[in-house]
Amino acid sequence: MPMMKAPYDVMIVLGAQVRPEGVPSEALARRLTLALNRYEKRPVPVICCGGQGAKEPAAEGDFMCAWLLAQGVPEKALHREARSCDTLENIRFAQEIMRDHGYARALVITSDYHVRRALAICRYYGMPAEGAGSPSVPRYWLKNNVRELLAWGKFFLMR
Repeated sequence: MPMMKAPYDVMIVLGAQVRPEGVPSEALARRLTLALNRYEKRPVPVICCGGQGAKEPAAEGDFMCAWLLAQGVPEKALHREARSCDTLENIRFAQEIMRDHGYARALVITSDYHVRRALAICRYYGMPAEGAGSPSVPRYWLKNNVRELLAWGKFFLMR
């Protein structure tokens, strides 16, 4: 009989751009919507990851927590990670939060084209995880996939 994986006990939502006017980019809105839908089906703590870019009015992690709070997710279920600048740091810093709170297995929420690399990074850090990808915007398919290909190259060079 095959061994069943333990269910996830925390969600990690990877950041994307917060627009200068203080609203989520399309990618971030889709990730947040997926995270909210998953939370409503399985209410587990949520780690919101992402630092503040030069043109962003707030750190992505802070913005995402505020957005989820406004949608009814209780503050006690939200963890902010607002230092990271890339996916490697997102996962590394989220793993610190997991250790501090005793979480064992994550569901990583990101865009569909990004799930494989995010999970490869989780494996690199020894973090048990599964992934869920929000659908990406069709008009950005080429840009997103070329950028992701370059990010894979960076990941392999940095290991």
